[in-house]
Amino acid sequence: MKIRKPMFVTMVLALASWSAHAEAEGARFVSMGSSYAAGPGVGVHDAASVDCGRSLSNYARTVAQRRGLALVDVACSGATTENILVRGQHGFPAQIEAVTPDTRLVAFLIGGNDIGYVGDLFGFSCRSKGKGACQVSDTAQLAQRLAELPGKLDRVIDAVRRRAPDARIVMVGYLPAVAQDAGTCPQLPLAPAEAERMRETTARLTQVFEATAARKHVDLVRAAALGTGHEVCAAASYVTGYHPARVESWREPVAYHPNQAGMDRIAQDLEALLGK
Repeated sequence: MKIRKPMFVTMVLALASWSAHAEAEGARFVSMGSSYAAGPGVGVHDAASVDCGRSLSNYARTVAQRRGLALVDVACSGATTENILVRGQHGFPAQIEAVTPDTRLVAFLIGGNDIGYVGDLFGFSCRSKGKGACQVSDTAQLAQRLAELPGKLDRVIDAVRRRAPDARIVMVGYLPAVAQDAGTCPQLPLAPAEAERMRETTARLTQVFEATAARKHVDLVRAAALGTGHEVCAAASYVTGYHPARVESWREPVAYHPNQAGMDRIAQDLEALLGK
């Protein structure tokens, strides 16, 4: 008579086998996303990335080096979900093209540019300095973009699963720039109402990420929680403060973006997730 293993034992053995396979040294790891993943202005610029502005010490590079993974980093500054799925930037193909059947890990950080998150931070800050042509999304635009974002994130996850059925997928959230229980500072030149709107935008963006991760059964680096107490005005900030755009070969820090400490903190949490 054939003896069947209890279902729980079977599931544990299957998960253990999958985890070992996914995390084997040399496994293909694809990192996709926007500037928050690329790391412009952080550490040493990867010259091969041209205007995508990838850093040699962004969170994906750090994790890949520690884990011995074969990283393909295609994150690109300014990217939206369309740049992952449909068209590339700066002469590179759409980022999804990097995901091949042998890919075992995919991490992506995208969506902020779809809703104009950093653009609005820049726009409000620009207004405070009396600059001209400072663009900010109106509330109706923002609401519409947030409503469309879950479907866009779903399509990214679905595309990864079609191309690499055995890959583990990890979403990475956005480090917050504006603290929930503090005012502004010279590095965050927003009026009180503007700061409140950006807090609300961050909270809503975080909710979209959490709901998507749960709905699509993927892992999530909860960057909003990691960055609490480390916003722009904090003594130990994970995010850079405002300054007018002055990008020179991506050597200068980019305003309202992760600094090296922020990248390292995300890398730490991503590695902890993989350890599970």
